[in-house]
Formats: sequence, C-alpha cells, structure tokens
Amino acid sequence: MFLKRIEIKGFKSFADRLHIDFNPGITTVVGPNGSGKSNISDSIRWVLGEQSARSLRGARMEDVIFSGSDTRRGLNIAEVTLVLDNEDGSLPYEYSEISVTRRLYRSGESEYLLNRTKCRRRDIIDLFMDSGMGKESFSIIGQGRVEEVLNSRPEERRAMFEEASGVLKYKQRKQEAERKFESTEANLHRVKDILHELNEQMEPLQMQASAAKDYLAKREELEALESALLVHEIEELHSDWKAAQEQEKKEEQHNRRWKQKKEQTEALSRKARAFEALLARFHQQVQSGYVEAARNLEKREGDRNLSNEQGKHAAEKLEAEKKALQEDEAKLSEVTDAYREQKKRYEKENEALTSGMNELRSVQKQLRSYQEMNGKDLEEEKSEYIEKLNEQASVGNETRYVTDQKASLERRMKALKEDNQSFLEEREDSGQLVEEQKKEEEALSLQTENARAEAEAASKEEQRLEEKLKEQEDKLYKAYRYVDEKKSKIRMLEEMQEEYAGYYQGAKEILKAREQKLSGIIGSVAELMDVPGEYVEAMETALGASLQHIVTRTEKDAREAIAYLRKHQKGRATLLPSETVRPRRADRTSYDKARTFTGFIGTAGELVHVRQGYEHVRDQLLGHIFVVDQLETANRLAVACSYKIRIVTIEGDVVNPGGSMSGGKTQNQKGTLLEKQRELRELRNNLSEIEEKTAAWEKTVENTKEAVKKQKATASDKQQKARDYSGELEEKKEARRKSEQEHDRLDSRLGMFDREYSSLEEEKKRLDERLQVLEDNRTRVEKTITELKASIDALEQEYSRRGEEEAALREQETEGKVQTAALRENVSAQHKEKERLHREKEELEQAVAGRKERAAGWEEHLNNDRSGQNWDELVEEAGAAKEEVERLQARLNEQKARAARAAEQIEATASVQNDRFQESRDRLHETTVRMNRLDVALENKITYLQSEYELSFERAKEKHTLSVSPEQAKDEVHLLQLGIEELGTVNLGAIEECERVTERHRFLSSQQEDLMEARQSLQNVIDEMDKEVTERFAATYHAIREEFQHVFAKLFGGGEADLVLTDPENLLHTGVDISARPPGKKRQHLSLLSGGEKALTAIALLFAIIKVKPAPFCVLDEVEAALDEANLVRFAKYLRSFSETTQFIVISHRKATMEEADVLYGITMEESGVSKMVSVRLEEADELLEV
Repeated sequence: MFLKRIEIKGFKSFADRLHIDFNPGITTVVGPNGSGKSNISDSIRWVLGEQSARSLRGARMEDVIFSGSDTRRGLNIAEVTLVLDNEDGSLPYEYSEISVTRRLYRSGESEYLLNRTKCRRRDIIDLFMDSGMGKESFSIIGQGRVEEVLNSRPEERRAMFEEASGVLKYKQRKQEAERKFESTEANLHRVKDILHELNEQMEPLQMQASAAKDYLAKREELEALESALLVHEIEELHSDWKAAQEQEKKEEQHNRRWKQKKEQTEALSRKARAFEALLARFHQQVQSGYVEAARNLEKREGDRNLSNEQGKHAAEKLEAEKKALQEDEAKLSEVTDAYREQKKRYEKENEALTSGMNELRSVQKQLRSYQEMNGKDLEEEKSEYIEKLNEQASVGNETRYVTDQKASLERRMKALKEDNQSFLEEREDSGQLVEEQKKEEEALSLQTENARAEAEAASKEEQRLEEKLKEQEDKLYKAYRYVDEKKSKIRMLEEMQEEYAGYYQGAKEILKAREQKLSGIIGSVAELMDVPGEYVEAMETALGASLQHIVTRTEKDAREAIAYLRKHQKGRATLLPSETVRPRRADRTSYDKARTFTGFIGTAGELVHVRQGYEHVRDQLLGHIFVVDQLETANRLAVACSYKIRIVTIEGDVVNPGGSMSGGKTQNQKGTLLEKQRELRELRNNLSEIEEKTAAWEKTVENTKEAVKKQKATASDKQQKARDYSGELEEKKEARRKSEQEHDRLDSRLGMFDREYSSLEEEKKRLDERLQVLEDNRTRVEKTITELKASIDALEQEYSRRGEEEAALREQETEGKVQTAALRENVSAQHKEKERLHREKEELEQAVAGRKERAAGWEEHLNNDRSGQNWDELVEEAGAAKEEVERLQARLNEQKARAARAAEQIEATASVQNDRFQESRDRLHETTVRMNRLDVALENKITYLQSEYELSFERAKEKHTLSVSPEQAKDEVHLLQLGIEELGTVNLGAIEECERVTERHRFLSSQQEDLMEARQSLQNVIDEMDKEVTERFAATYHAIREEFQHVFAKLFGGGEADLVLTDPENLLHTGVDISARPPGKKRQHLSLLSGGEKALTAIALLFAIIKVKPAPFCVLDEVEAALDEANLVRFAKYLRSFSETTQFIVISHRKATMEEADVLYGITMEESGVSKMVSVRLEEADELLEV
C-alpha cells in the first residue's frame, strides 16, 4: 500500500484545485520560504482527522480555509482528498483504491467521505488504526516531532514508544474500564449507604407494622360486632317507620276529606264573588248606556240645527257656480274663433317668407360664382408672397439661433478648460488622501487586532472564572445537600427519640406519661447515659435490656408507674427508685488482678458518663462489669477471676460468670438506643462545623461571582472596544473605498475631457457651415419677394375694374336679406300669438269642466239633505232610550244587595271548614316529622355503615349476625374502641412500607453482590490491560532500541547510542532516556550534544521507530533543516536506502536531499497569497528556492 495522489482545493494558500501524483520511492517538494509547501503536510495531517487548529498552525479551524488575497476573494470551503493504493489489501476494505476526503465550510460544518460516501470521523480513525497512518502515528514527521524528541522529558518521550507499540487502544480500554470501575465503586458506595439507611428504618418500621396489624385485628372485630349492632338498630328503626307510615296514611285521608269540603266552599265563594263582579260590570255598562243615551239625545238636537244651516249655504253656492259657468262658456267661444283666424294669418305669412328666401339664395349663388371666377389668380400670387415672407422670417430666426448656439459653445469650451484644470488639482489631492487613509487603516487594523486579542484573553479569563464559579457552586450545592441530609437525619432521630422508638411498650408508656400523668419519673437509663463512641457496642451488650429501665425519684413513684401500667394494661417495665438503688462493684481482688492484664480497659461504670446525681445507678448496673479489648483477653481474665466477674469486649462479646460465652454481630447494630444517641450527638456537633464551612463557601462563591461580574464587565468593555475599533476600521475602509472611487471618478472625468472638447470643436465647425448656407438662402428669398410684389400690384388694378359689377350684386343681396329678416320676424310673432290663443282655449275648457263638476256636487248635497229622516223623530227616539236605561239601573241595584247577603253566609261556612282542615293538617305534619326523624336516623345508620365499613345494609345483614344482646354488644363495642384508642396513631402504611423496605433491602443486597462481582470483573480487565501494555511496550522498546543503535551508527558513520528506562521495574509508567556517543567522542546525555548531533540523533530514533512500526508512507517536513552538509549527505543516502521499503514525501530546501529524489515538485507564489505547483528539474531547484 502507498499514497497514490492528493487533491487539494481551498486549503490554506491553495486557492485553486491542486493534484499531486506520488509513486513509490522519494518525492520531494521544494520551494522558497513562505510559498506554502508545508501546507501539503498540514493537509495530509488534517484529512487524517486532526482536530487541533494549533497543530495545523492556526488559531481556529476555519483558518485552514483560503481567506483571500489582494487579487482574490476568500473561499467558503476547504477540501482535501487522499487516494491510497490498496492492491495488497493492507486496509480492511474491499476496494483496491481508497479515497478519503474531508471538507470544512466557513459556517463551521464539517464532512468526511470514504470513497465519496459520507461517513463519520470515527470511521476514518478506525480505518487507519494500527495501520501506521493515523494522525498520531509516525507517518507525518515535522520539525515539531524532532523537537519533541529533543525537548521531551523521559516520561513524555514514552508516549512515542506507546504509539509505536500500538498500546493506545489498550490504554483507552483500560481508561474506560477505570471509569466504569469508579462508577461501579461509586454505585457500590451508594448502595451501601442506602442499605445502611434501610437497616436503620427497618426496626421502627417493624414495630409500626406490628402495631398496625394489632389495630387491623381489633378493627376487624369491631367491624363485625358494630355492623351486627347497626343492622339490629336499623331493623327496629325501620319497624317504627312503617308504623308511622300507616298513621300518616290515615291522617292524609282525613286531610283530603276536609280539604275537599274546604275547596267546595271556596268554589261557591268564588262563584258568589264572580256573580257580584258580573253585577258590577252590568251596572257599569248600564251607567255607560245612560251616559251614552243622554249624549246621543244632545247630539241629535245639535245635528238638526246644523242641517238647517248647511242647506241654506249649499243653495247659495249652487247659484254662484251656475252664473260663473255661463260666463266661462261665452268667453271660450270667443277665444276659439280668434284662434282659428290667427292660424290662417300665420300660414299666409310663412308662405311669403319661403318665397323671399328662395330669391335671396339665387342672388348669393350668382355672387359666389362671380367672386370665384375673378379672384383665383390674385389669391395664388398673394399666397406665394406670404409663403416667401414666412421663409424670409424663418431664415432670419434660424440665423440668430445658430449664432447664439455658436456663442454658447465657445463659452462651454472655455469653461471646460477651466474645469479640467480644477479636476487635475482634485485628482492629485485625492491620491494623497488615499495614501494617508491607507496608512491610518493599517495603524487602526493593528489596534483592532490588539483589541481583539485583549477581548479574547478577557473572554477566556471570564470563561475560566465561570468554570471556577461552577465548580465552587457545585461544591456549595453539595454542601447544602449534605447539610439538608444531616438535618433530615437529625430530625428523624429526634422524632424517633420523641416517640421512644426501640423501647418496649411499658417503658414507652411511662416515658410518654411522665410529664402529665406521672410524677417523679427521671428517665430511662439510656437517657441518663453518655457513652463514648468506641464503647457503645460494649455498653449495649453490658446493659442489654437494662437500657430501658426507668429511673424514678422514690419507691412511691415507681409504684404509681406500675399501677398506671396495670390499670391501663399498657405492658410491663422495670423501675429503679433512685433513693433505694445501691452501687454494685467488683471485689477489690478481682479488680487489682484485672489491672495487671494487658488489654484491660476498666470497669464499665468508669467508661460511661452519667447525669450528675445518678452515679450510683450507673454503678449498680455497670460497676461490677469489666471491659477488655478482645475476647482472648476476656477468657484469660475470667480464669484469673475464677469466672466470678462478667467481662465484656469492645466488640460486644461476653464471658459470663460461670464460664459461658456469647458473641457475634447483628445486621442492624446501628439501630440500638445508645448508637442512636451517639449518632444524634455527633450529628449535632458536626452540623455546626459543616454550616460554618458552608457559610465560608458561600462567601467564596459570592467573591467569585463578584470577580466574574467584574470580569464580564471587563470582557464586555474589551469586546466593545474591539467592536468600536472594528467599526472604526470598517468606516476607515469605507472612507478609503469612497476616496478611491472619487479618485477613479476624477481619472475617468479627466479622460472624458479630451473627448468632450473634440466633440465641441466639431459642433462649432458644423455651426459655421450652417451660417453660410443660411446667408445664401436669405439672398435668394429676398429676390423672389420683390418679383411677387410687382405681380400682385398689376392684378389688383384689373380687379378694381370688375368691382362695380360685384357691388350691384351685393346691394341686391343686402336688400333681399332685409326683406327676409322682416318676414321671419312677422312669422315668429304670428306663431307666438297662435300658441297663446291655443293655451288660453285649453285653460277655459278645463275651467268650464271644473265648474260643471262643482255645481253637480252642490246640487247632489241639496237633494240628499231633503231626502233624509225627520230630525224631530230622531230626537224623540233618543229621549225614550234614556228612560229605559234608568229603569235597568233600579233593577241592578236590587240584585247587588241580594248577592252580597249570600256571599257573607258562604264566607262563614268556609271559615269553619278551614279550621277543621288546619287541625287535620297539623296532625299530618306531626306524623310526617316523626317519619322524617326516623328516616334521618335510618339514613345516618346506613351512611355510617357505608362510610365506616363500606358495607350496604343487605351485605352487612348477610355477613354479620348479632349473637349477644344489644346491651352487651354495645359494651363490647365500647371496649374495642377504647383498645383502638389506646393504640394511638397507627401508621397503616407501615405494613406495606415494611414489606417494601424489606423487598428493597433484599433487592439492593442482590445489587450489592452484582456490583462487587462487576468491580472484580473490571479489576480483572484493568489487570489484563496492564499486562498487555507492559508486554507490548517491553517488546516494542527492545525492538526500537536495537534498531536505534543500528540506525545511529549508519547516520553518524559510527559511534554508539542507547535507550535507557528511567524505572525498569515499572514498565507501565517508566520514562525513556537517550544517550549517544558520536564517533570520536565519549558517551554523553542527549542534551550535551551539538545542535546538529541532537537533530540527527532524534532523526535516528524516529527512523528506528518507523523501522519497527512501518508506515505505508512517511511525510518528512524539513526534518533535516538543522543538519550540516556532512550529516545531510549521510541522511540523504540513508533515506535512499530506506525508500526501498517505505514511500517518502519529503518537504525540503536542502540540495543533498533533492539529489536523492525520484520526483521533484516545486511550490511557488507567482500570485500574492496563492500557492501554485510547478514541475522542476534538479538543476532548476536552486533558482526556484531563490524566488
């Protein structure tokens, strides 16, 4: 496998697409400094997956994209493709030719392609892993690699050997295993912590679950008994309700009967009232009829008088209309005759007008014919004469216009010369301004870059402070959580202490009752004791159940407590009256013997602090018990004391008097009373210290926040300053661009000057020619005008003779016009008079028709008035109607009196019946209320049964039967309720919670075992990776060491060199040091060699590594730059021999290296900022390097 081709487009200085073909052997790329030849090695490193912009000699990854030059715009994409020959199948890919492409867009997006198919960077790295071509391999060696060999510490130099030995993947696996190991370890710790918490929860939960089960048993018994009692009571209530229901039915019947009678009487009362209302309405109607009859009589008398007056007026009106009608008919006859005469006159005058008009037209026709015949020649001459006069004026006007234009043109030419001089001066000033702006722009650009660098540094400092703040806040929040956890733990322990969790029932009840129900109770033994942490287990064992003994002041107090427990059946307890308890101590002989034993700590009483005044209680319980360090010591001491003393070890093992032994360890050791007290005490002591530290952390965080705030302000100011500089720079650039545009505009304007001035000169010449033509035309026109004027004068004399005949015709025409006008006026007057008479005739006809119609109306009115009734008869009829209405009024008044008496009798009957109905309704109401009460009682009982026990009445009746008397059942229910009440607050969820916690404990215990197995498995993997790394590193190291010695001798022409491990016993971390002895010198450390010797030694080591870990190709980027000529020649010769097995791409400017090359390529910058490849021959290389 070898590198076949590289294609570059837009990468760094390679703006144009570049193809470089490679063959096995040595290909050398030459070029002057700064031509971009090292960009080729950067492109190979980049396409192989390099992610560090600094390794590619840039600040940001976008810097690899061609950014533009003085003559070219920047590109938006960089692309590099490597083409590899895979005929030998070295890479695990089925193709014989493999292309790897990487693209980067200026937006920041990146793409990788494998044989033109998109893939991941991970795919590229995996493809080249262990092939010798990865970005971290030795396929690309630059001066940085040489310096790395020279300047690295031995431990850092080890990394090259690890790369060559291929152990990086094993180290990565080891790191992954270590991360998993740490995660597993953390999970294991968490599981252990949770198990510890669960262990502490289980004992109180078990006690709560036991109480809950007792409660449920009593509750079940209570449910059965109370449900049966409720069923019995419900049945009795239902029986009473049925009896009340029967009574209610009877009362309802009585009530309905009285209600029916009451309603009948009310109906009669309503009819009587309705009859009274009817009589009232009749009376009102009769009264209204009386008023109407009186009004009608009065109206009839008035109408009779009015009719007489209207008859007289109608007769007068009829006589007047008849007289006016006769006058209008006579006048209409006269107007009709006048209209007929006027119509005849109008027709006669119109005929005379028509005749006169015809004669006038004949004369005018003769006159027009004479005029047309005699004036034609004269008009033509006059028309031509006028045309020539117009032409003369036109020529004069155009001459003046052309003259004015010529003068204006001469003025423009003069002004143009003056403007041109001004433009020349402006262009010179503009050029100077552009140069000054360029200098200002360069200075400002430098300031902008500095400001950006400062802003970037400030941003990095801000980022560093923010990261620091985040770390501090994380620690602070952890501290908060830790404090909350401790406070929660303290609250839990305090609540357990307040509830006396872990105490037996009798002791718990006495301690709860000591403040209100019992006096003289000091407390439990556990409350009085203060046990150091290291002796808690020993004291728990020594005291045992005595920890829950209750200390009282007197025997009387103790008796009262016992009586309280017995009375309330609260359990049993042991009490220690302080006044009667006596200390109990070991005999002096045994104590003296014990003091001589190694491991003897003291008596249990000596190791425990107790509340002042109760030392005798402590000594009574612990004064005779010895405490030793271990069980073996206890056995020996027991023998010495003849097995008379109880001996306890720190771990809680016991040797009893008589020789019996007990020991071991329980799982829930930390749930004991003393352990909880110790834990609570330590938590309270530690909490204050933790809170002080947390407060200090808060202050530190606040200080850091303030620093971040200040740094943000600083960074913002720096960034704003950079933006201001950048904005000012853009303004400067824009101003310079405008100045350059202005300069270009002035250049263009000056270039247009000559063209414009030449154009004006040509225009002036054309105007001079036009003036000459106009002068010739003026002379010709004036001559023609003189000739035409003479011809017109002759024609006018001829026409003067013919004027007399034309005058006679004109006089005849005038006379005809006057006569015709008079006739037309007369005809118009006659027509108007005819029309007036016609309108007057129509108006009189309409007036006559109207008078006839009005006369007929007055005549009809008189006839109707005469044919109507006799007004006297109408007046008599109206008087009779009035008298009849008065008789009806009298009869109605009598009927009203009888109806009022009947209504009063009905009302009295209704009152009696209403009283009877109210009494019946009250009895019904009492029965209904009783039924409602029974109904409510039934409902309450059933509701209580449903809500308390979730049972319907039918279900309860089927399920529970009352086997005792109701009174006895009530007593038993009361006792059960008292028993439940004595249990106090019961946590029913404790049963399920206890099961859940137990199940979780079981699950987490299983998880703990799994995690421990996983931890061991990961440890095995780590050990295996360490073994693999050690073996591979050792093998590679020895191989490189051997090759290094061989290559060193070849490159130096003799001498010796060696590699030395700094820590041979620790191959996982040992460094690698270099010692060398060039020919003729003694062996010495690498740092003591000359510069050239050090460089060649480093090259020898790199070649040795390539020998051991061959790469398909190797890029050498000016690695021989520091060698002198003698060493260079040996380097080049060795490179030639090495190229038989490895393909070399050498970037160099040393001639000895070029001489060994199979192919030479040159890189130049013919265009500023743009690299270009040229093929060169060896003899041309020196010239290229001098470019």
